[in-house]
Amino acid sequence: MARATRRGRWNSRHVEGLPRERSWRSLALALSVLWASAACGHAHAQATTYRVEGIAAVVGEIGADQTIILLSDVDLRARMHLAGRSEGDALPLGPLPRDLMIATLDELVGETLIAMEAARVQIGDPSERDIARERARLATLAGGPARLSELLAALGVDPSEVELAALRRASVAVFLVANLDASVPSDPEVERVYDTGRHPFADLPLEDARELLRAYLMQSRLETAVARWVTTLRQRVSVRVHPDFERVDS
Repeated sequence: MARATRRGRWNSRHVEGLPRERSWRSLALALSVLWASAACGHAHAQATTYRVEGIAAVVGEIGADQTIILLSDVDLRARMHLAGRSEGDALPLGPLPRDLMIATLDELVGETLIAMEAARVQIGDPSERDIARERARLATLAGGPARLSELLAALGVDPSEVELAALRRASVAVFLVANLDASVPSDPEVERVYDTGRHPFADLPLEDARELLRAYLMQSRLETAVARWVTTLRQRVSVRVHPDFERVDS
């Protein structure tokens, strides 16, 4: 039976012995940047509320465990991205650019595929701390807790939708910590990359750039590994996307 992303909890047993706290300390900044950069920058939407309902994508085989991604799921996440980029401006309540909606659906499909895989392999339930971390990241994405609350109120969205998104993302993060390379770049590695100048911190002294560059290297590893995971999972799991979200080759 299909389940909507706003309703489903990921069924998996807790796995003892995961080096979660150490991994979280090293991955926290990189994961937050990864989440925040998942959808590309776009112009502000108009100031009139414009929400739609329906199905954006179905992830999973017919007759098996499925997850339905609703148009309203995509709509809300896209507006959260815009709200965070236009902090202090009017809330993004008008029609949304098609390319932003497509990028946001890709983001949600990737989250859903990895969360479903986490449940399949029984990687373990996220802790309350894991969920709180993702709840805070979603609030930051939207420009802070106050701005997120304003956005939800303006759209008539129940805060439980954000809570379920935090739960799903926490399941994804637990899976990434357990399955991806969580090793912290060593000081010699950071220094070698710093010396190349091929990074965003070339104008900073090494000691000021060291931890920023370490997180940057972690982010690069995560982006590559997550993209590989999502590509692999999309080959194994059926993903049916509404025609409105299909990319048009130029």
